[in-house]
Amino acid sequence: LALSPVSGIIRSVMAKPTLILDADDTLWENNIYFEQAIDAFVDLMSQESFDRDQARQVLKQVERERVPVVGYGPREFARSLAITYQQICQKHGRHPSPQIEEEAQAIGLRVVDYPITLFEGVLDTLDQLRNHYRLFLLTKGEQRDQQSKIDRSGLAHYFEAIHIVPEKGPEVLCELLNQYGLDPQQTWMVGNSPRSDINPALQAGIGAVYIPYEMTWSYEKIPLAETENVSVVNRFPDLLHLLPAQKNDDDEA
Repeated sequence: LALSPVSGIIRSVMAKPTLILDADDTLWENNIYFEQAIDAFVDLMSQESFDRDQARQVLKQVERERVPVVGYGPREFARSLAITYQQICQKHGRHPSPQIEEEAQAIGLRVVDYPITLFEGVLDTLDQLRNHYRLFLLTKGEQRDQQSKIDRSGLAHYFEAIHIVPEKGPEVLCELLNQYGLDPQQTWMVGNSPRSDINPALQAGIGAVYIPYEMTWSYEKIPLAETENVSVVNRFPDLLHLLPAQKNDDDEA
C-alpha cells in the first residue's frame, strides 16, 4: 500500500474525517454484466456475418457519442446496441432488420435488475469504517436504476447520505462539501474510475483513493490528472490500512 502525504493517514481529533464512496464496481459488480451483454451482442453480429472486432469498435464509438448526451443507464445501453447494429448495416450497405434490432435491445436489457454481488470484504469493511469516518455514497446514473441497486445491496444504512446524480464532476463534490460542512483536507473520494471518481476529486481539491478494477468500463479509463494526492489500494478491505494512525491520534488525545 503506497500512500501519499495527503491521502495517507487521516489525522483529526476534532471531527471524523469523511469518505465519499462510489458504488458500481467499487462496492459491487456492475460492468461485468454489461460485458456479458456485449459478448452476446457481438455473437449476434457474427451470426449476421459482421466482423466481431468491428462490432466492438463501432459500439465504443456509439457510446462515446451518446453518453454525454443521454447519460447512463441500462435502457440507453440497450438503445446503443440497436444503433450500433444500424450503423454496421449502413457501413455494409445493408438494410437493418427490425427483428435483429429487437434482439439487440433485448440483449442490452439483460443488465436491468442484475443480481447485486458485493465484493469480498465490503460488509466487514464498511462496518469498521463507519466507526472512524463519516460515510457518503455518491453514484451516477438513472435514479430508479441506481436506487434499485442500492436497495438490493442492503448497504444504505452505512451511509449518512446517499446521492444519485446524472454525472459526477468536481462541481458535484464541491456541493457535497458545502452542504455537509466537510473539510476538503479531511475528505477523500473512493472509487474505481479515473474519469468519474479520482479526477473530479482532485479537481475539487480533495484527496482520492483509487481501487483499480480490471473490469472497469473502458469509457471510464483515462489518465489520472495527478498522483500526488491519490492513494492506491488493491481491494476495498485495504481501506482499513488507513485506520491505525486515526486510532493513535485518538489515544493521544
